[in-house]
Amino acid sequence: MYGNLHNSPSDPLGHYSALGIGPLADAVEIKAAYRDKAKLLHPDHNPSDEASQDFQRVVEAYRILRDPKSRARYDATAQLPPPARLIDPEDPAPEPLSCSRCGKITAQPRYVIFHKVKSFLLSTQRNAVHGIFCRDCADRTAIFASTATWMLGWWGIKGPYWTLRALWRNLRGGEMPAADNLWVLLHQARAFLARGDNDIARSLAEQAQGFAKDVDERSRIAGIIRAAGGKGKAMRRLKTRWRPWTYASVMQALPLGALAISAMITAMALLLRSQTDSATAMITVQPVRSGETRYVAVEMLKLRQGPDSIQPVVALLDRFATVQVVDSVSGGEWARILTANGVTGYVPSRFLFAGSGSGPKSRWCSEQRGEPLKNGDELLRRTGGEHRLTVHNASGNDVVIRLKTPNGRTLLAFYLAKGADAVMSAIPDGRFRAVFATGHDYSRACGIFLDDMRSFIVPAVQVFPADSPGRGQEDFSLVIPPVGNDPGQSRPLPLESFLDN
Repeated sequence: MYGNLHNSPSDPLGHYSALGIGPLADAVEIKAAYRDKAKLLHPDHNPSDEASQDFQRVVEAYRILRDPKSRARYDATAQLPPPARLIDPEDPAPEPLSCSRCGKITAQPRYVIFHKVKSFLLSTQRNAVHGIFCRDCADRTAIFASTATWMLGWWGIKGPYWTLRALWRNLRGGEMPAADNLWVLLHQARAFLARGDNDIARSLAEQAQGFAKDVDERSRIAGIIRAAGGKGKAMRRLKTRWRPWTYASVMQALPLGALAISAMITAMALLLRSQTDSATAMITVQPVRSGETRYVAVEMLKLRQGPDSIQPVVALLDRFATVQVVDSVSGGEWARILTANGVTGYVPSRFLFAGSGSGPKSRWCSEQRGEPLKNGDELLRRTGGEHRLTVHNASGNDVVIRLKTPNGRTLLAFYLAKGADAVMSAIPDGRFRAVFATGHDYSRACGIFLDDMRSFIVPAVQVFPADSPGRGQEDFSLVIPPVGNDPGQSRPLPLESFLDN
């Protein structure tokens, strides 16, 4: 749960680490992670000497985690102490902390506690869901905990009191103990400092100041700021994502709004008995309507076969994906939609916002640019091999290059500065086309240039021999030629073809 999940207290045998997820991942996320890892590491596709061993580790992890009973037994062996007791402030080689749910390294972690309540008659059970979260996973966990509490917390003598208390805590973003979050941020700052990313380290140390309470803690913070270059103006300063009220707060407050509306209807019915029908007729629900264009408002939305959360998942929709509403079902709670790829299914209506996602996506991509590109930065990789490719950029522009298979799937994406060379390793056998894009202000989160993005295709097909077993690693070269109409020069390519994976 903290840092590298392998052999961590929350993952003692490294099963979650093997799949690249966190201990709070749900069954669908576990299955999707297993499929991706199995494809990547299967010995039939991966020539690495460790491929067989790594593949067996993934299979064993999935065998344990896919079954709820065996997963529960495994989780019972985990120790989940608060970070203040777990993080070593003197660790000489700190590793960045990962999100407890998605397993990814987050630049702005927080240790958060969310509350769940389950009541029946004289019994009231109060549980906590706690971990180090990225902001998106914290929001999802808050919604999950509050939904469970709304459904199960009221039905005991003490249930209403503890339910309202838990819902209020979750609505405010959960509890963030000061001591634990101080050590989380200082550890993450030291980890990024060790990586040479001084700007992020300094921003994290500055965020930690809000949790410091004594001179010793402030002294530790000041030491990191000095090591990161002092209090001067940073080239990149993190924009905090931990503001108190987000869409998750709205989602959690929706049942409260429904209760308020119900109370209003009841009051009007009691006061105006003779006008009950007309009074209630004024309260209308506006579900999604057939033919509307809407977009996904959460990071990852599960498209299901039917209008129920237990139905099989047929696809995962990215944030800002634009969809067409086909129908509204279950009293407006669920919507049947059609995606841009022609896939149809059901999603909760509350996760669909009105209009196209292009505008909101543009704003979000601008806010999530990430660190500036450096020559040779690997931006995406889907498989590996044993060959090596030397690339020279003669296009006259800084470019992001993608190697694509004949069916258009991106194998590798990397950045190459104007006139520079880069050596890309682990290239597999096969036939590939090189495409590239130019522009300004690249967003790592979205994989696009935000300004003046144009794409082109290199005319030559790149062939890495697949019919020479035993030859081992071979060196190949590729030149990105200028754009033009002469033979051998790069030609324009539709952006959709560049981005389509």
